[in-house]
Amino acid sequence: MIEFRYEGVMSDGKSCQGTVRAANVETARLRLIGQGVTPVRISDDSAGAAEAEPQRRGAKLKRSDILLFSREMAHLKQANMPLDKALAMLKETADTERLKAFIAKVEEGVRGGKSLYQSLLPFEQDLGRQYLVLIRAGETSGSLHVVLKELTVQLEAEDKLRNYVISSMTYPVILLIVAVLSVTLLLAFVVPQFRGIFDSMGDKLPYSTRMVVNLSDTIRSHWMAILLGLTVVLFLGSRWAATPAGRLRLDGTLLGLPLLGRVLSNLQFAIYFRTFGILLQRGVPMVDALRIAIDTLTNTALRKDIEPLVGIVKAGKRLSSGFASPYLGKSSTPQLIRVAEETGQLDITLLGLADRYEEEGRRTMGRVLAAMEPLIIIVLGALVAFIIIAILGGVLSINETI
Repeated sequence: MIEFRYEGVMSDGKSCQGTVRAANVETARLRLIGQGVTPVRISDDSAGAAEAEPQRRGAKLKRSDILLFSREMAHLKQANMPLDKALAMLKETADTERLKAFIAKVEEGVRGGKSLYQSLLPFEQDLGRQYLVLIRAGETSGSLHVVLKELTVQLEAEDKLRNYVISSMTYPVILLIVAVLSVTLLLAFVVPQFRGIFDSMGDKLPYSTRMVVNLSDTIRSHWMAILLGLTVVLFLGSRWAATPAGRLRLDGTLLGLPLLGRVLSNLQFAIYFRTFGILLQRGVPMVDALRIAIDTLTNTALRKDIEPLVGIVKAGKRLSSGFASPYLGKSSTPQLIRVAEETGQLDITLLGLADRYEEEGRRTMGRVLAAMEPLIIIVLGALVAFIIIAILGGVLSINETI
């Protein structure tokens, strides 16, 4: 199936545009006519992207570059500055060569008679499909500065959420690394200092002491084999996780973890509902909005549960009837969406759900971190204490024998 972009006229005389999946252009035309849309122009979206991609030059854009571009463009367009002049000004003030090259390429397209959407199309891999669809909607409706401001707010919210997750996990990860290194150093360098003393005791040593000494000998004698084995396991595990079945199994396992799985699902739903709501707010057709919002879900298990919504809506059923994902838990989300469909406030409700899921994800993560940090410290203390007690037990048993 190929995705075609179309522009057409609805039965009430209003113009419309969007995408439709079909085997060929004629099938796409018949499908649009069956939906009550008279097609004016149909183009192969994948072919357009393939033609645009070779024209792209420069390094991959960073999120900070995209955020800066969106924020400054929103300010300049709000001041009613022409698009080409706004791009020229941004190019002069760009602080990196990467961003300057990007703006220069976009400016070249605009001065050549293309729209901003068409000029940004070669950078779809960096910007994302949602970004381009909203830009196209803003240009069509004459509210480009509003769309750019919304994109800026969304990018800032996503960066804030990403930075919160990273900063929250930094301390527990450091603790875990310190715990592993501490135990390894004890077994590799401290325990062997008592090896000569314990050799004379043989089997008379306590079981815990013999176990610690044997573990120390194993680490010292076979450390290269252990490192090689860990490397092979990690390599094979990463290869397995890269397969569709492995990724699905791994993502499902992560979502099933106590508390942590709830955090992951809440944060994923927050991004999904925010994207879906903004797209509907800007007049993007619901089917297209659903497809684009699904692309924001990085967890394949969650994505598999949400993907059938596209078929449900295309079949003429209510959107709320398809929200049956077990990862939603015992929430009122389907009921709220059903009420929003009846009252015509679906976009506002979706944005409210995004804020609610993000807040729940933050609270749950706070509880996870509050339990994780002391747990790591307790486990580390218990392991170190066990090693020390095992060594002292061996020393005391020697004294008793003497």
